[in-house]
Amino acid sequence: MRTTALALLGGLTAGTLLVGGCAAPQLTATDGGTVAPATATATGRPPTGSTSAGRTSGTTSATPSPTTSPPTPFPTAYLTVGKTITDTGLGHKITVSRILRTLPWPVGYQATSATFELVAVEMTFAPSATYTAPLRVQDLSIATGSPLPNRPDTIDDAMLQAAKLTLLPAEVATGKTATGWVVFRIDPKGAPKLTMTYTRPKSQVTGSGQVFDSQVFSVDVVG
Repeated sequence: MRTTALALLGGLTAGTLLVGGCAAPQLTATDGGTVAPATATATGRPPTGSTSAGRTSGTTSATPSPTTSPPTPFPTAYLTVGKTITDTGLGHKITVSRILRTLPWPVGYQATSATFELVAVEMTFAPSATYTAPLRVQDLSIATGSPLPNRPDTIDDAMLQAAKLTLLPAEVATGKTATGWVVFRIDPKGAPKLTMTYTRPKSQVTGSGQVFDSQVFSVDVVG
């Protein structure tokens, strides 16, 4: 069967685009950064199906404080959400199931923890069945009313795994679904309203003039 690929503009292939079982044109993104190959991810999370637990934190830059305080217990009170973001153009679905607030910070982050909150969100990624474009953790953020978006942070991933919570893969390809947890660093601490936001990169179907503009999709998950 003849196939063509779907990619973010920048020229990197993101996958294969199939419509109704037939080959469809290639989609190329014009902004939103480049897509990591299926075997490597920008956030250090393993792709779908990977058994690797090793990661690096690309979002944590704070220098640990020299002072420490008694460890905060891991939260056990889940906030049930059950809300879905739907990309009406490509057909992606991101379902937010549960939230854990006020996660403990690693030892040595006392000063940072006074300002920022670590929030874990359980989500299910269900990429489009029409277009072969992956869903990526790096395209998520949480809006709280602060000037800057609150991005995913891998600082507490080891703690989630120790609590037997599954991490969401950094990227989920078409034809697969995955459910897992992502940690976000939230400003301000204790924000009364959290809005999950997905930003779709601008994309173009290769070989045609069809373009999907960059678009933001969001849903209120707290408040």
